[in-house]
Amino acid sequence: MEDPVELHGESPNPDEGQQSNVRSLIRPHSAKGKKPPSRGSPSSTPEPPMGRIRRPWSAHPKTRADVSKKKLVRDNLKKSHMRPPNRRQVSKTEGDMVEGNVVDDSQVIGLECPGLDYKPQRYNVKDELQDSEGQPDDMLDHGVTTLVSESSGRTSSPEHNWAMTQVKDKDMARSKKQHPTFETWLMPSQHDSEEYDTDLEADMLKKTEKPLDPTGKTTYLDQCKRDGLIPVSYLSRHLGDRNLRMRHHYLGGHATKPVARALEFNTVTENLDLGDNYLEGDGAVHLCRMLKDNMFIVSLDISNNFIQSRGAKAVAGMLEVNTTLKTLSLSGNQLCDRDAQHFMEALKNNTSLTSLDLSNNEIGEAGGLYIAGALVSNESITDLDLSWNSIRSKGAEAIGKSLGNNQVLEVLDISWNGLGMSGCRGLQLGLRVNSKLRVLDISNNRINKNCAKELSFGLSKNFGLETLLMNLNALTDEGIEIILKAIHQNQTLTYVSLQEMNINVNNYKKIQQMENEKDITILHGGLGGAQRYTPQTSVLKVLSRFLKEHRIDLEGALRQQDKDHSGTLQHEEIKLAFKDAGLRLTNRQIDILVEEIDVTHSGSIKWEDILNGRVLTDYNRRKSTNAYKIADVDQETLFSHMKKRQLTVI
Repeated sequence: MEDPVELHGESPNPDEGQQSNVRSLIRPHSAKGKKPPSRGSPSSTPEPPMGRIRRPWSAHPKTRADVSKKKLVRDNLKKSHMRPPNRRQVSKTEGDMVEGNVVDDSQVIGLECPGLDYKPQRYNVKDELQDSEGQPDDMLDHGVTTLVSESSGRTSSPEHNWAMTQVKDKDMARSKKQHPTFETWLMPSQHDSEEYDTDLEADMLKKTEKPLDPTGKTTYLDQCKRDGLIPVSYLSRHLGDRNLRMRHHYLGGHATKPVARALEFNTVTENLDLGDNYLEGDGAVHLCRMLKDNMFIVSLDISNNFIQSRGAKAVAGMLEVNTTLKTLSLSGNQLCDRDAQHFMEALKNNTSLTSLDLSNNEIGEAGGLYIAGALVSNESITDLDLSWNSIRSKGAEAIGKSLGNNQVLEVLDISWNGLGMSGCRGLQLGLRVNSKLRVLDISNNRINKNCAKELSFGLSKNFGLETLLMNLNALTDEGIEIILKAIHQNQTLTYVSLQEMNINVNNYKKIQQMENEKDITILHGGLGGAQRYTPQTSVLKVLSRFLKEHRIDLEGALRQQDKDHSGTLQHEEIKLAFKDAGLRLTNRQIDILVEEIDVTHSGSIKWEDILNGRVLTDYNRRKSTNAYKIADVDQETLFSHMKKRQLTVI
């Protein structure tokens, strides 16, 4: 049994009541497992003087020799926040000693604890440090200071000094690789930035080493391999083309995914035509997902692909996000009234789309109401094709009335719908107010003489319409006479088509008189064997007149399309240039025009031949019997050798 230890304060009389004041205590928990030294041993703790209370042997302060060097040496501290910021590593040298005085440029770290054999840590601060060769040390220690612990009254041996030097060198090497603290972020660093490279920077360098693929061909082949599909050789060859036109290849919805994936990274293609490829809804979804990211495609044609309601919903969602698409063709995709509702919401928010083709679908009366609502709110669409649908009654009337509130639309093709009396009544109200519409096609819409009376009121008051097409309507001679009176009162019409309708002698004479008095072209079914214009010669005459008035605008549009400066343009580029320059014709009329001016039938045309009128003279040479039909060719635009050519005018 170990001797009891007294822990209470001094007793006023140590001899009196000593046993009552001294209690036997159990050794502290920290002393378990350790045997106290015997009283006879030289290392035993000496007995305290009489009158003082003895502390347990385990409570005595530890000497510096009992503490491991690892815990006290400040050179091994690695945490930057435990080190004083903006300090240099400086060791005390003999040069710091001056006779009789010590130049103390150190500061104290820690607190002095009386009773402990421990001195507070000190570190030296100097502005400049010279190395052994007398050169300035250019390595600043940003926020990392080496603390050198010193024992009080301890003489350093050479071995100890050498060990401490090694520790300091390692600490300096390690400190250069450590990131600076918050305070030193404000100071300019003299270290090379390569010493602070991270794994993220290395990964970025690896990514930049990959070859760029602006056409998307590599992506297309990789995606086909991943999906187990055979790449389409035509796409592999033409993915880098500015105008990508691939029709009638039966691509399918699943095979559209690699194409969309490739075009997502493509920065070259601007006009994409995938008509008649049976894309269905899945293919439309893939393409629309791509168009949400692609900002280079300005024209998309996915007509005759049976995208139906699923694809229409995806297209509508894309239109609310995309800001670069200008031309969109959705003809022949079995779209219904419900799909027209999706487009109404999308067109209210879209501000970039200028041309929309919804022809050859199943849009009915309710769909016409939705489209009319979109026309009232939309401020960007200038060309709308609604031909070959089932828009009748209230839907047709709503579209006609919407023209009164729309001041952007310039071309409206609503042919082959069956407008009837309701549609003509709505058009009459819209045309009275509208001054922006340039082209109106209402062919084959069940328009009789009573409908012609309603329509004539609007035509006579309109002051912006230039082209009116009313082919294949049951107007009869009385209805044609009513329309001719309204045309005579209109001051802006220059092109009227009444084809596939026979006329009587009186109406024929009125047409001849009007063409002589006004600058207007009227197509008609003819009077027996009377000579009449054909659609081909009529559109060429419109082009000739347009060259006289807007030659500069057309030249600028053609140059803009010729980005490779080759001097030749494809058919699609020519059509876009015509629309950009302001030539307002229906899609069918523009198709006829481009086919006629392509003399070589090669699919490309020298755009300078359009400006100088050579395409018109070549047409006359090929069809000399119709030479008199293009009497308005601007002779001043022809080359000098073309000016000598005499055109026969009847």
